[in-house]
Amino acid sequence: MNRTALLTLIMILTLPGCHSNVRDSSPSLLTDGIQLRQNTVTVDAQHAKVIMKASGNTSPVEFAIKRAADPDQRMEVLGTVVDSGQGKVFGWIAKLNEVANSATVKRFPQLEVQADADQPFQVSGYSRGGGVGNTYSCGPLKTTFTPERSKVYLVEFQFVGSRCEQHAYDITQPQERIPVASMPSA
Repeated sequence: MNRTALLTLIMILTLPGCHSNVRDSSPSLLTDGIQLRQNTVTVDAQHAKVIMKASGNTSPVEFAIKRAADPDQRMEVLGTVVDSGQGKVFGWIAKLNEVANSATVKRFPQLEVQADADQPFQVSGYSRGGGVGNTYSCGPLKTTFTPERSKVYLVEFQFVGSRCEQHAYDITQPQERIPVASMPSA
């Protein structure tokens, strides 16, 4: 192989990652195979648990996070969430939607991640899509808060009419949904 061809090959293999402003750890069919459900996280005495969901529409929402203590401060894409219609359509239809989305296109009803306590944690939600003659884009919406030890949080991307919102809640007590104040995003 001549020197020019080798240099071109090296550039092709290395350049796509050089200018990326995100890290992608989302599951794929190639790397993770068929998954019937998303991996779950347990809360412990040193960490918090953050759950990311979408509501109000069946459009896919991509979630990314940024931890304050992470040496690589680019957003880390965790994956895509879709509201399966649980509680709005027949249970078996919602379950079928969840399995089909999870196994094939890696769109889960929710994503879970462990968060360091007492360190700012940022969640970004983004949705884009459309049909014939109708396209939309919503986000990225960013929510930054400081999780407390042993707590469970929900970050919900909500479709409200023609707009969208993202809110964080403390759901450590499942019957309570306490709003969490979001810090300004840097």
